[in-house]
Amino acid sequence: MSPGLTAIEIVAIGEELLSGATLDTNAARIAKELEKIGIRVVRKTTVGDEVEAITSAVDASLRRTGAVITTGGLGPTRDDTTRVAIARVFGRELQFREDLWQELERRWARRGRIPATNRSQAEVPAGATVLPNARGTAAGLALADDRRGLCIMLPGPPGEVEGMLEGEVIPYLAGHVSPGARRPFRRLLRTTGIAESAIAEKVGGLLDDLPLEVAYLPEVDGNDIRLTAWATAEADAGPVLDEGVKLLREILGTHVYGVGDVDLVEVVSGLLRQRGLRLAVAESCSGGLIAKRLTDWPGASDYFWGGLTVYSDSAKVRLLGVSEETLRRHGAVSEATALEMAERVCAVSGVACSIAVTGIAGPGGGTEEKPVGTVWLAVRVGARAAARRRHYPGPRDAVRARAVQGGLDLLRRMILQEPL
Repeated sequence: MSPGLTAIEIVAIGEELLSGATLDTNAARIAKELEKIGIRVVRKTTVGDEVEAITSAVDASLRRTGAVITTGGLGPTRDDTTRVAIARVFGRELQFREDLWQELERRWARRGRIPATNRSQAEVPAGATVLPNARGTAAGLALADDRRGLCIMLPGPPGEVEGMLEGEVIPYLAGHVSPGARRPFRRLLRTTGIAESAIAEKVGGLLDDLPLEVAYLPEVDGNDIRLTAWATAEADAGPVLDEGVKLLREILGTHVYGVGDVDLVEVVSGLLRQRGLRLAVAESCSGGLIAKRLTDWPGASDYFWGGLTVYSDSAKVRLLGVSEETLRRHGAVSEATALEMAERVCAVSGVACSIAVTGIAGPGGGTEEKPVGTVWLAVRVGARAAARRRHYPGPRDAVRARAVQGGLDLLRRMILQEPL
């Protein structure tokens, strides 16, 4: 095949993938690595181990794109039929390779006699290029001709695919890519406190005049926006990406807390350090998750005093000193309780900043007035304090994760004196 490859498809093979017993992580890794050399994965198909299913899927991929990568089905068992299917697609005979068999025998020498079933791993379609697999017994194969196109066969285990991508597949495919192939250059904007639909509504068609691909990436604790520009060099992509970031910042304002692979904890910790502030947290429904998020990052002792998990009303009273009268009149999940928790943890710790969280994470415990997902967040910075009621959708883990992010974001805004 002559250089000019820009698109490729993936056919993932295995009954375990169809049943959900095994999660296919190979496709994402393959797509990520191929994009770096200017090849886009444009479709992924998953099929079982039957020869007919593999043949049909690979044939269709080659007709559409002219190039395909398969994963799985190169082992020694009866359901490993990829070689047979690909040989049929290309109209080739399977040939026994003595060199491959000797390599298999060498690998098996430490474990004893090699099973006869492994002999099938030394059979390859005529004319195929062998791609060595340093991490496993199943070698990869590449088959190409001007009539059918290009097929690369990889084993299924993710660790083996990872090693072969770097050592064999990328160098092999580089020879099929045009010298001036465009590659993706990206910017990632991180947002919180705004729904994906609200972002899309605000953005509308304001980026349509820029040669950018815009992708919305919803996560439990926020929604990211990924901008992609395809170019031959960073110098060509940079200006248009910068313009896209500038427009999005103007549109979304303080909902954007960072650009790039940045965590909200990094942003908050940076603000605390810059201003010489220390933080304490009082957590009820979040159960210590804010403290965990903070201490997951090295150097947290520079700004983090610690936290109190006060799950029960008695803990709020005995450990923090929250008023029994406040709890009786307003309840644990209330503005008054959240504010008092934030005030009291500052008093207990002797620091100037605090975050307090109290809510109903579910699945039970909700009422008509305070349904599951109701969370009160409170923050304090010196003499200033504020509380906000939020309603977070989703199961218990999602409510708790969103409450943690919400508390961190409320503190960020308070320190910056942004709208809460």
